[in-house]
This record gives sequence, C-alpha cells and structure tokens, in this order.
Amino acid sequence: MGSFFDIGCKPYNNNYGERGLTVGLNRTASNALEALFDDALQECHTDIHEKIMMFLPLDQISFSELSKEEFNMAVKTIRQCLFARKEPNEVQLYQQDIWNTEILPLMMQDERYQPD
Repeated sequence: MGSFFDIGCKPYNNNYGERGLTVGLNRTASNALEALFDDALQECHTDIHEKIMMFLPLDQISFSELSKEEFNMAVKTIRQCLFARKEPNEVQLYQQDIWNTEILPLMMQDERYQPD
C-alpha cells in the first residue's frame, strides 16, 4: 500500500463532474516523492512542507491546504530541486519520472496553478 496524493481542484466549470485532483501511488513511488519533497522544501520552506506532510501518518500527502502563492512556490521549488541535480542517481531519476508523469500533470490542472 502506498500513499494518496491530494493535489487540489480543477477550476469550476459546469461541464465537469468531479473536480478533485488525486492519485494513489504505490509505496516505492510514494517514498520517492516524500524524499523529493523533503529535499526541496524542508529546509527553506518549512511551513509549506509541514502543510503538505500534515496527513502523512494517514498515508496522505496533500497540497490542498496551500494558498495560491504557497502552491506555486512549492511547484517552483520542487522543479528547481530537480533541475539542480547535474548527475542524478537512479533514485533521483525515478523521483523526476514520478513527478513528471503523475504529480505535475495534476498540479497543472489545479485552479491555483500559474505557469512560470
């Protein structure tokens, strides 16, 4: 069993049914993303990191409690962390793959997302 990632909500549109942006990942992927979020956010953005990891004991990582500014700061900081890795090891490449295929596409659909 892995963790449940709650990203947030799609913008309101009468044509959509479900607005929630969520994904469940296996334990390996969940642990890899947890380590990525620790590396990217724990030192410089402690408040954002705490909000994201608040429900980790329940196997949930949630971006839904972040303000628009915090949400976009988290996205930017995580991207910068990934980009700064000049010679990523196997685990870091896996983190980047999971981020790019599972999490980032959902974040880009969130109503708070603002592209750089």
